[in-house]
Amino acid sequence: MSKLDIESMRALTVIAETGGITRAAKKLNLSQSAVSHKIKRLERSLNRSLLSRIDGKLGFSRDGEKLLDYARRMVRLHDEAWASFHQSDLAGELRLGITEDITAPDMARILSNFSNSFPNVALTSRVAHTPQLVSMLDRGEIDMALIEVFESQQLDSDYPLGEQQVVWLQAEDFILDDKPIPYVTYHRDCFYKAWAEQALAGVDRSLHVVFECPSLDGMINAVRNGLGIGLVNYNVFEQRHAGRRADGLGLTFERTLLPQPPPIQHVARFSTGIPTQQMDKLLELIKQELIPVP
Repeated sequence: MSKLDIESMRALTVIAETGGITRAAKKLNLSQSAVSHKIKRLERSLNRSLLSRIDGKLGFSRDGEKLLDYARRMVRLHDEAWASFHQSDLAGELRLGITEDITAPDMARILSNFSNSFPNVALTSRVAHTPQLVSMLDRGEIDMALIEVFESQQLDSDYPLGEQQVVWLQAEDFILDDKPIPYVTYHRDCFYKAWAEQALAGVDRSLHVVFECPSLDGMINAVRNGLGIGLVNYNVFEQRHAGRRADGLGLTFERTLLPQPPPIQHVARFSTGIPTQQMDKLLELIKQELIPVP
């Protein structure tokens, strides 16, 4: 009887995480045909179909869903066992700051894997918005921050992690008039808001903050209920709503009447300007698992 190959099982879990074979191949740094071959090998071993397509959308069969549960547990245990025999003598402390946009399951797994691989490194993490994390870096309260910045704000010493897009989000029935634009913001020092104020001043428009909420979900709910318009990370919005169309949520993106934001850069920034060994190891894991697949 053929056995279940751990890397084929890993491919199955990554297909579930990324939503497709092409994206999984990019994340695994494999060709699309190699990933397809791994899944076919599993199907031959079990004599079961694991994937299905409904209306052109890739999904899992009932047997595929059943195996996926085993695959996730097997891959996790495999990686823990591997890490336990390849632990480093690396020690010390690493104080990390991250934004809400990347406090996703992938990030939690990365931090857990890092702690398991380097048990002598005392890792602590704090979640805050970019301006707050930059201030913490300047005050020496954290050692490294994973933040969002516009390209014009990027430092030469920043470590790039990927580019994403910011969009104007509004309720479907929201109407822009000539009055100051009612604006929903994360907080008073939000760098999205600072950009918007400057960009709108260039077209003789202004903002009026009507709602301030530190969480993305709270901000989206305020926009959905017509309190005002806001700026959101498009990629994160899509992830939070599992690919559901904005109009299916009573929302839409404004792309014609207002200045359009430039892309934002996800970067790692360091309190000393250069990464330590601990930071390098964490960045290796982030590069492998967190950087968005285009």
